[in-house]
Amino acid sequence: MLYELAHTIQAKVPWIWEGIEMLNAAWCGLKIGDRRKLEDGLPGHVGIADINDASRLADFFARQPEESFKWFRPHAFDEETMRTLLGRKSYIIYVQEEDGEIVGYAFLRCFANGKSFLGKMVDVNHQGKGVCTTLCKVGMDLATKTGFRMFESINKANIGSMKASQKACDVLILEELEDGDVLIEDFPKGSLKEL
Repeated sequence: MLYELAHTIQAKVPWIWEGIEMLNAAWCGLKIGDRRKLEDGLPGHVGIADINDASRLADFFARQPEESFKWFRPHAFDEETMRTLLGRKSYIIYVQEEDGEIVGYAFLRCFANGKSFLGKMVDVNHQGKGVCTTLCKVGMDLATKTGFRMFESINKANIGSMKASQKACDVLILEELEDGDVLIEDFPKGSLKEL
């Protein structure tokens, strides 16, 4: 119900939605602090993206075939959109690189209620090589470091994405969503065994 209300507000009264976005970003910015400091402890080939990466990210998305977007459409993929998201303090956007080229993109979309949602995409030529697992693991580390719970919605047919999440984290399936998606909560690996 809350999900539907949010989409209704976003569609019918976008100025209210933008105000909510600004308040959320301000609160998350205070909680997260300097995003660059989050790079401490990340694998050497993974880094926090900043506004200067907007065109590189737009190029990354432009290189992907249409089928790569079948289950991944959280936002538009042009340079202007990426610049906007990189400037929002409620997003932690990070990339995995190989030989100076982006091979994996991920973000944590954070909310004032202490939840964050992980989104991830791997370059078509690097799928099945552990990139997605690394992106999930880094997302879990960042969520833990900043004090957010981490959630994902994954389509049941997107087996690779689910397997990557299960390799990197302990996964708890919370509910089935529309169109074959499931809502999961991720926990640091090994933590659910303690419960």
